[in-house]
Amino acid sequence: MTDRTADAPVSEELRARALAEGRRQLVERGALGLDQTGVADALAVDPAELDRLFPGRHDLLTALIVEAYDAMGERAERALAEAVESGLEPLQRWIAVARGVRGWSVANPHQYELIYGTTIPGYDAPPETMIAGARTAVALLSVLHQAQAEGALVSRPDDAPPPAPVQTAVRGLSEGMMAGLPDDVIARTLIAWTQLFGMVSFSVFGHIAAFGDDPVAFCDHAADAMGRYVGIRPTAG
Repeated sequence: MTDRTADAPVSEELRARALAEGRRQLVERGALGLDQTGVADALAVDPAELDRLFPGRHDLLTALIVEAYDAMGERAERALAEAVESGLEPLQRWIAVARGVRGWSVANPHQYELIYGTTIPGYDAPPETMIAGARTAVALLSVLHQAQAEGALVSRPDDAPPPAPVQTAVRGLSEGMMAGLPDDVIARTLIAWTQLFGMVSFSVFGHIAAFGDDPVAFCDHAADAMGRYVGIRPTAG
């Protein structure tokens, strides 16, 4: 009879080693070159043993994707917590979260590419990747809810309304993770979200240098502009 208690630490250790080797393969070969058998060979373990943790390449990819999303989300959450603890106003919290996301992405370009790069042919992301992927969004949305509670969020409903498909998306979000925020703020947040990751991708893939000698300063400026665009009103000074 198998001692599951004794097996658990071994399985966790093997899982950690497999993910580390998977990350190494991402650097060397990219997501398309990730190979389940190659991971087992590199770890000098029986492929059947690895298969018990990751039945297929799809499962190993999912674990690596969830790990990357969680790492980015954890950085965003930590940046927000530190900004709140430091007494920063909502707009500065927004900038801090964006800076944290960019910092993690630049430091981990291959993991970033795995989650925000080219689609992997034949891979269909399961729900757990979406749950992990939402952590960064929730950190930014927390800033908006804080700003609203502190009277620092401005609604501008007289702006030109978005096209019908966007309005449909806004209605869905207003009944879900963005409940309580004005519709116009939700619509502008969708635009700011795409701007954030466009800026991060420029940084990760080496295209940001054209915007000046200090990429961090430029990205902070862009995050400040997007925060104001969404509706966060500066409250300091």
